[in-house]
Amino acid sequence: MSIYSQIFQLMHQPMIILRQNEREVAIEDANNAFIRLSGYTLKELKSKKSQQLLQKYKIDNSRQVVKSEVVIYTKQKRQISVRIDQQPLPNSSEDNFCRAYIIFEDLTPYKWIEQQAERNKVILSGIVDRNQHVRFLRDNLAPLLFEPDRKMQDETLLQFLDDTEHVKIMKIIQEAYLLKKERSLMLKTSKLSGIELELSVTFAPIIDGFGEAFEFAFVIWDLRPVDDQIDASVKLRIWMAKRDITAGHLSSLTGISIQTISKLRNGKILKPQRLTAELIASELQVEVHDIWSEVRK
Repeated sequence: MSIYSQIFQLMHQPMIILRQNEREVAIEDANNAFIRLSGYTLKELKSKKSQQLLQKYKIDNSRQVVKSEVVIYTKQKRQISVRIDQQPLPNSSEDNFCRAYIIFEDLTPYKWIEQQAERNKVILSGIVDRNQHVRFLRDNLAPLLFEPDRKMQDETLLQFLDDTEHVKIMKIIQEAYLLKKERSLMLKTSKLSGIELELSVTFAPIIDGFGEAFEFAFVIWDLRPVDDQIDASVKLRIWMAKRDITAGHLSSLTGISIQTISKLRNGKILKPQRLTAELIASELQVEVHDIWSEVRK
């Protein structure tokens, strides 16, 4: 096996090589990720007739397609929405086929996350594999939960959780895998940036073409500090994150300068004026004392 074939098989994204001429279109090769996605063996994929491929995959590799959404069907007749990135390959002098790489992105986890967001406010969402390795993170809480130079991609969930929670999350992911159903739980974080939080989380298994789950989508519905005796600046950032309000948006809603709001968020103003505190608390739909224990007159 050439080095290119090895890389092709190791790619995390589902990929196929499609060949086509005037008489036929066929799958020439498929990596392991696509085989898992489709549920078909490589032999079965190669044997598929051109008409079946055109109907099911709706692909014509005579043209370049980037980020086009189509529907494919697994061997178990399950419908999956995917986004394809189609890149033609150079023509070979050995035959009259034109070939293309077709890269597939399973949209199932993203659509599940969107469905959860339609039901309720989602604070943070993402995708992890069975080893809790983070594959995707929609992270509008990064300034709150993590240091500015730290990203959650290429990390595992376990390192962001309290040590006592590791067994719990591994058990709940195993249950979601076995039952093929959503599972919810409460989790405590480690002290990220000096803050320990309790999170309300739901996990959903992403089922592949063989009926297995190698990835899980998750959403965080709510969070609260474990220790209520934290700085008012941290409480303000938490409530702004929970209400999905940026500093600029809060400034326009209250008429308070963005510089003042930034100073409150960064702890440079410890006691705001009462009117300032009341305006901010009103927009965040909380009481003043939920954020500040003391204010100036």
